[in-house]
Amino acid sequence: MKAYFVIVPGGLALSNEITMLKNYRMQKSPLLASLSSVLLLMIPASTIAQNAIKVEAVEIGQRALVEDVPLSGSVTTDRVSRLSTQVSGLVKRLHVDLGDRVDGGDILLELDSELTAIDKARAEAQVEQAREQWSESKRRLREAETLAEGSIAASEVRTLQARERVRRTELDAAQADLDRLAAELERHQLRAPYSGSVSAKQTEEGEWVTPGDALLELVGTELLRADFRVPQRYYPLVQEDAEVRMSFDALPGESFIGQIQRKVPVSQEGSRTFLLRLSLPEEATRSLIPGMSASGYLRIDTDNTGIAVPRDALIRYPDGRVTVWVVDEPEWGAQSQVREQRVETGMSFSGLVEIRSGLAPGSVVVTRGNEALQEGQAVVPEQAAEPRDAGATETLGN
Repeated sequence: MKAYFVIVPGGLALSNEITMLKNYRMQKSPLLASLSSVLLLMIPASTIAQNAIKVEAVEIGQRALVEDVPLSGSVTTDRVSRLSTQVSGLVKRLHVDLGDRVDGGDILLELDSELTAIDKARAEAQVEQAREQWSESKRRLREAETLAEGSIAASEVRTLQARERVRRTELDAAQADLDRLAAELERHQLRAPYSGSVSAKQTEEGEWVTPGDALLELVGTELLRADFRVPQRYYPLVQEDAEVRMSFDALPGESFIGQIQRKVPVSQEGSRTFLLRLSLPEEATRSLIPGMSASGYLRIDTDNTGIAVPRDALIRYPDGRVTVWVVDEPEWGAQSQVREQRVETGMSFSGLVEIRSGLAPGSVVVTRGNEALQEGQAVVPEQAAEPRDAGATETLGN
């Protein structure tokens, strides 16, 4: 049998060396185990204090528990139109192609309008002719009315008055015909009813089209929204002022707060979900288009209180155990000892995890520097900052 000797002059052995020996002793011999125990007793307290590690910790207490429900959805729009012309004709020119962005009022397509333009020119000439005839009849009527009484028969005056009214009616009819042809000519152009993107094109130049034929599809890009499917069990818990934090693959690293626009009280039979529609802030819509993926977290107030610790305080083991390191008799900035405590976890929210059992309010748990702690190890706890909103929800194992 081999003998192991460790000389500790003046008690200067380091605690981590003895700790390694303590772990090693269980694998080698009972003699070494006994020796390491004696050596631990020989180390001066000042040496142990010098080797206490600094850790970050927080004091836990009762707090309101909320649930962050993970959501997935997509960007949608309330405007999707399949556009067609109001008159029949031959497609003379297409001004847009698939994917083009257009503004409201832009000309998208023109039909051959040569014959209608000729008819309109003729109608314009007829209007001018009718206007001249009406002006002449008014002039004659004024002359007759200014003549001295008895110079012209009263019946002649009435005839001139009737003729003036007829000429006015003829002018109105000619103007109406011109307006009709102008409107018909305008209908040979297909204009964008609002700003958006051309998402489909189903005609080409030279084709004959008729009213009702879907020629172009336009998707609005100004009034965007986000549609999410939410599990139906949350329907009675969703309030109109609930907060939803959203992110988009097209805008990595950015998050936005959306306002609930609609809570549709219809559940999909297959997925057992209901539709939650949110309006998007203006700064998000500038870089988004309909169809893009969206993810979010719906915060729901559970009306319950409990204990929650920062996510970083948890130590998870392959066998399913979850533990935390608790600082005994803590004093910020002073040396203390730690012990490992098994806990039962619940839901997670805002970077915190609910603790259902294993901890009491007022406990101080290590959140940073807990990766290699050992039972009874000396530490110097420093107060950690509040956890950042991680925006994630999950149910953890016990």
